[in-house]
Amino acid sequence: MSYLIDTDILSLLFRKNVPEQLASWAEGKREIFISAVTMAEQEFGLEAAPQTHRKELEVILQNIRETYTEFTLPISVPVLVRWKQLIAELKKKKRTMTCEDSLIAATALHLGYKVVTRNVRHFEPSGVECVNPLSA
Repeated sequence: MSYLIDTDILSLLFRKNVPEQLASWAEGKREIFISAVTMAEQEFGLEAAPQTHRKELEVILQNIRETYTEFTLPISVPVLVRWKQLIAELKKKKRTMTCEDSLIAATALHLGYKVVTRNVRHFEPSGVECVNPLSA
């Protein structure tokens, strides 16, 4: 099984004190990916952070880059087509999702991956299968 890590989980994985449940879940899993959207959110978070937090966040971001560069999935044309289909499906149901979450969901739907997130309800409208490793 392949997994697409949402930004909230990625941030937790790189904290000094990773939650034990999350560390146990991730241990030994080889098919863990992130979206280019998640990297953009991390980069933006660094830029928007107060100066007092930037040094620590720069180190975390560098660690993320080193760990996930080859496991970062691009927003390709097929993913964008699936995203447009998802947006149309949501519109019919009178539901919405944030742009970021809908792009992550579309990536997972296109590739048949599960989204790993604490924010399962953010992804429910898309129908993508989600895993919350902290809810067990």
